[in-house]
Amino acid sequence: MPYQAMTSSRDRSRSPAASGAYDEIVRLVVMREQARMSKDWATADSVREQLVAKGVTIQDKSSSWRCVDGSSGRIPTWSEVEGGSTTESFITNQSMTQGGRSAAMPPPVNDGSDAHIKHLVMMREQARAQKDFTQADTYREELKALGVDIFDKEKMWRSKTGASGVIIGYRGAGGPSDVEVAALVVQRERARQSNDYATSDMIRNELRAAGVEIHDREKMWRCNDGRQGPVPGWSAILAGGGDAAAVMPGMGAPGMAQSNANTLRNQVVQAALAAASDPNSAMQTLALLQQASGPGAAMPAKRAALPVGPVGPVSGPAGGSDPECMEALAYVQSCQATGQSPTDAELEWLVGLREKLRQKKEFADADTLRQALRSTFSLELDEKMKMWKCADGRQGAIPMWSAMGL
Repeated sequence: MPYQAMTSSRDRSRSPAASGAYDEIVRLVVMREQARMSKDWATADSVREQLVAKGVTIQDKSSSWRCVDGSSGRIPTWSEVEGGSTTESFITNQSMTQGGRSAAMPPPVNDGSDAHIKHLVMMREQARAQKDFTQADTYREELKALGVDIFDKEKMWRSKTGASGVIIGYRGAGGPSDVEVAALVVQRERARQSNDYATSDMIRNELRAAGVEIHDREKMWRCNDGRQGPVPGWSAILAGGGDAAAVMPGMGAPGMAQSNANTLRNQVVQAALAAASDPNSAMQTLALLQQASGPGAAMPAKRAALPVGPVGPVSGPAGGSDPECMEALAYVQSCQATGQSPTDAELEWLVGLREKLRQKKEFADADTLRQALRSTFSLELDEKMKMWKCADGRQGAIPMWSAMGL
């Protein structure tokens, strides 16, 4: 919605107590968030000055505002702005009383309540979605100070008080991603296995609120937008995702066509699902994916939807390059050209391929791939700790050669 549309056509008093002053403040708050989201910093600063002149203090850290007359409200999330929320609908959704106090006011900073934790988790996810990793790390440190650990792979947070919650659907108006749903489905099954029905029910309720229903009898989950996927069997969970027949039904059939877009998507999702249940087994799952479609198959080669297009062929190191390495470098370049962010499963595949190249003593190719991962995805490899970590906070284990069957 254009910035101009968010301003009032009537003259407003500068006094916060004047009729309609509250609505005008909210209009300006929404306008400022629209400008910030569009990186129109000049407009954002100008609007903030208007708010200050009206006696309004903006508290970006807690996503709230407060006026000198005691009225207050929350700042809309970027997902709300991106979803086309109007000022009028935002005012309605805040459920404000006549006195200006909100029943859904953001919790006080550092109070440690579940509502405050959820608020910080939401703000961190939105910062990550905007690639503001410095701010995302700041929120993570605040959560850590409150005794809250974030588990990005599991899409869960856990507090030292015993409270827990999910990380889902905070990055936009399109609802939870397949990877988010798949990861939480695994966590729910693990909770059920452990007779932790409180956690199991919490996850199911959170998924339902996000438009995802779990059908235990059918062993399927279905989203209200038509997406669906399998619920893994307990044998697959106990095996750490290594039971390909249980986690990825039908993939072992010889000669299965790999051109179907849904099949390709499910392969990636299920590999991420295995990583969520046990990060150390992710590489084994990916190896099973490759074996299911023939010896030596590389995952990006099966993803016809990933365009290399204008990037063109990738030149390997002098003296030739391993075919799998060439395909991996082409995939990395396609991500760089299109701005596509790889899934956790794809990062695990790339890290595992580098280990495979090292085991084959193809050190030039291994170094080329490492540099590509570092420059394109800001992925660093810690050989001593056998861990990899991205600048956006994602991390995982570097697979042992024995675990890869090398």
